Amino acid sequence: MNMFKEKLVLTFYAQTPVHMGSGTSVSYVDNPIQREKHTDYPILAGSGIKGVIRDLAERIWNDKNKVNVIFGPEDGAEEFASCISFTDAKILLYPVRSVRGVFAYITCPYVLRRFKNELSSLEMDSLPEISELDSKKDDNKIFVCRDSELKIDNNKVALEEFVFDVDNSKNIDELANILSKFLPDEIKKEDFFKKHFAIVSDNVFRDFTKYAIEIRTRIRIEQSTGTVAQGALFSIELVPSESVFYAFLFITNPRFGIDEKIYRQLEELKSKGKSWESVLGEVKEAGELNEKDKDERIKKAYEGGYFSSDEIKNELEKLLKDNNIIQLGGDETLGMGIMKVKCLDKDEGSQTQNQQGVRS
Repeated sequence: MNMFKEKLVLTFYAQTPVHMGSGTSVSYVDNPIQREKHTDYPILAGSGIKGVIRDLAERIWNDKNKVNVIFGPEDGAEEFASCISFTDAKILLYPVRSVRGVFAYITCPYVLRRFKNELSSLEMDSLPEISELDSKKDDNKIFVCRDSELKIDNNKVALEEFVFDVDNSKNIDELANILSKFLPDEIKKEDFFKKHFAIVSDNVFRDFTKYAIEIRTRIRIEQSTGTVAQGALFSIELVPSESVFYAFLFITNPRFGIDEKIYRQLEELKSKGKSWESVLGEVKEAGELNEKDKDERIKKAYEGGYFSSDEIKNELEKLLKDNNIIQLGGDETLGMGIMKVKCLDKDEGSQTQNQQGVRS
């Protein structure tokens, strides 16, 4: 990721059911959710996330130039691109009904390993190593924390209509503690997350995310008759509330449509505390920056505190930490798609010195 100067990890906690649609389908669900092709796990498309956060920035900042510099021109007609990039949000924890404790936050070794690898590639090595459950022999096994509220007679857990044997060979309390820092603070109170956290096999996790899904039937009423409009009965698939996704936000220096060499010159002058007027004079002596609109755009960024990647990172962190509720899926009038966002930088997302791994 050398092309990116800064990075943030974002987690999305569903406070209501969420529908990020993938179009129509010929299956039993008319409007399915977005899923990864190779795993069939639910995802949230990065383009949709970026669009929603861009709209949030427009309303909060009330500065079109600032939004365009960071998110890119809305009409795409200008000669520079966005300096930020959102990945698709991948599933981390999935809620499933439980006989004890009401519900469980489940995950699996593949999801944890992928999350760990992606964090490590960004120098955010936060998760300890975890031994994998054998996909053939351990589909009936489950890992839970020592004080888990999911346990029946201390050796069984029942999720949906399936019963699992508790595997006590690993102490996963420490892993739950590490994962909890990616979650909203209220979920961690009184160890609520730890008491409802569970690890199932990759096969079981895939089946739960595919079949333990929420499906609603929707209709549209014909105003003149007061009955269901012809052809307006359809079903919609929803990711259940309490689901947790994660994504990464990559940030580079703004692209003003200027040469990299010129940008470096401007950056150096800014680091010396020079005013825009004096900087513009020095750069123009070299015959550069002579377009009025471009000069004005760079001036606003230079003076407004969003000229470089670290300044933009600070702006985005503040935006998301001060306004951490967003709505994904375009269901504004239905109250669906409400997500709570948590934003962590490299230092917040890194493992502390005394967290050495999951103990056997």
